[in-house]
Amino acid sequence: MKIFGETLRTLRERHDMTQEALGKILNVTQSTIAYYESGKKQPTLETLLIIADYFEVSTDYLLNRTNSISAASKIPKSDIELLNKINNLSDKNRKEIESYISYKEDSSK
Repeated sequence: MKIFGETLRTLRERHDMTQEALGKILNVTQSTIAYYESGKKQPTLETLLIIADYFEVSTDYLLNRTNSISAASKIPKSDIELLNKINNLSDKNRKEIESYISYKEDSSK
C-alpha cells in the first residue's frame, strides 16, 4: 500500500520530523519508518492508530479512503507551539501581544 507510505512521508515532513524522530514516537526503528514510507511494510493496527492520533488525522485519511484532513494537522507545529505560548499568558500580556501584532500589521502596509 504505497499510498499510505506517501501520506506518512508527507505528514512527517510537514511536521519537520526525521524518520528517526517518528520512529522513537512509534517505538520502531528508523528503517521501519523507511519501509512504511516505501510501501515495503505496513504498520500494525495499534501503530496506525498512534500515527493518526499523533498527526491528528483519521485512519481513513492515512489509508487514502478520504481526502479530508483535519484542519489542525494543516497548521505547522511551530505555529501551534506559538499559540500554546500565547494561550498560557495572562489576559494583560495577551492583549499586549495582540496590540503588537496589530501594530506590525499596520506598519507593513
